[in-house]
Amino acid sequence: MTTDTRRKEIAIELKIDNRGVRIGGICKGAGMIQPGMTRSGGRHATTLAFITSDAAIDSRLLKCALEIAVSQSFNRITVDGDMSTNDSVIMLANGLAGNRRLAPRRSGIRVSLHRDFGIFQAALNHVCLELAKMIVRDGEGTTRFITLHVHGARNAREAESAARSIANSSLVRTSWCGGDPNWGRILCALGYSSAHVDEKIVDVGYANLASRKIIFAFQRGRPTNAALNALAQIASAPEFDLHVDLHCGHGKFVLYASDLTEDYVTFNKGDMNDPSSLGG
Repeated sequence: MTTDTRRKEIAIELKIDNRGVRIGGICKGAGMIQPGMTRSGGRHATTLAFITSDAAIDSRLLKCALEIAVSQSFNRITVDGDMSTNDSVIMLANGLAGNRRLAPRRSGIRVSLHRDFGIFQAALNHVCLELAKMIVRDGEGTTRFITLHVHGARNAREAESAARSIANSSLVRTSWCGGDPNWGRILCALGYSSAHVDEKIVDVGYANLASRKIIFAFQRGRPTNAALNALAQIASAPEFDLHVDLHCGHGKFVLYASDLTEDYVTFNKGDMNDPSSLGG
């Protein structure tokens, strides 16, 4: 468990081929979190996850399904932007559910998927995303969980760059800690991202968790007349959504992030008089 303060686990059951199929997972992670796991390697962090299923599924298809699920979950979280070298999400499936085996089907040069694969993929996506969110919520010293939506980038790559620049900014994260809806720090982080940004058309808005009602603090390049108290009430909640629209294209990205607190610093700074506190 290292620095984790709670267990992170989930299990669900679904129907495939009229058979009950189960997917269960556990994971650990609280600090040094910004995974970037790919089949060929890449950036890594101290995240470990183990997922099992009794589905009957082709091993290549299982690997493909896991990569899709990880790209939408573990690769979309950050606690502190730091990375280590032992990121792992491992999945095993033993086939004991007895469903008709999920496997690619070839017809000439075309490859189609078993009609139930979409059901399995959606379930696996859900398991991985819930586990990933548990890591952020248990981040070292974390008091706020932020779902950051970047819209309107020129492409997905620029949307991701914009999101990570915001979510890993120390100034932005400390303002989140204080419940301060500080759009100026967000614009600053956007400015040094690799995304194309025209500050004259950017929108920055806050919303209660999963609410469609967005209160904009900054819109079309200008501060709005939104009441500071209304914005602060949202930004002071344990969980809220932040929406940033660049109005430059159709690229979008969602990132799950946390604030930066005094407790995080205290926990990680170490004490030279206490060797056991060093080296973590």
